[in-house]
Amino acid sequence: MGMNTIGCNFHSRSWVWAAVAWAAFLQAGCGNFLVPKHRVSVDAICAAGIAPPAGQSFRLVARKSILVQGQVNTGVISACVGAALAHVGMFEAPAIAPPDIIIEVSCGQEAGSRIDPSSRETYLELSARPNRARAMESSREAEIWNVRVAVHGLVGRIETALPLLSAVASSYTAKDTRFSTMIEVPQNNASITAVREAAMKTLDAKGAVAPTGPAAPAAAK
Repeated sequence: MGMNTIGCNFHSRSWVWAAVAWAAFLQAGCGNFLVPKHRVSVDAICAAGIAPPAGQSFRLVARKSILVQGQVNTGVISACVGAALAHVGMFEAPAIAPPDIIIEVSCGQEAGSRIDPSSRETYLELSARPNRARAMESSREAEIWNVRVAVHGLVGRIETALPLLSAVASSYTAKDTRFSTMIEVPQNNASITAVREAAMKTLDAKGAVAPTGPAAPAAAK
């Protein structure tokens, strides 16, 4: 499967800001209306004997379908997922160093004229493979964990949901839910805020390096 390294760009930052505005639209009923909640479906699997990934280095690669469909800005994906993984103790491998694990990222939204907008799924999926061969951007080893998270009825761009989806996905890395389950996440959850703020800082820093616009993703080796 062809994969491309995910990069960030200067113009992506506005989508992360938009997540603040979007939060009011995606809520579930709860006992206290002053604390609205997001309903997120989670489906996580993990191979036996896999330890929590804290302390491991990673590299994110985009599943080819993301680039073909063009539904979402890969710079925002990279910033949000990277921030969320850092929040649980992982770190992105330097560009010149091979990572401990390679994480393939898929993100998108159900398409079709017959889909009810109120039930349309917006999802993020992370698939991790070990990198014992010390490759730079790909791994042929078996998947060790996978987590897929989704929300329904998103109002606005896919990017606005990424701080939430990334924060939830990172909390289920190397875990097994056994089946798809629905959880409720308070809108003011500290992890979502931390991911959003860290992602904005990353996008700002990338913009300072390449202010003229987005760079094309590097081709997989």
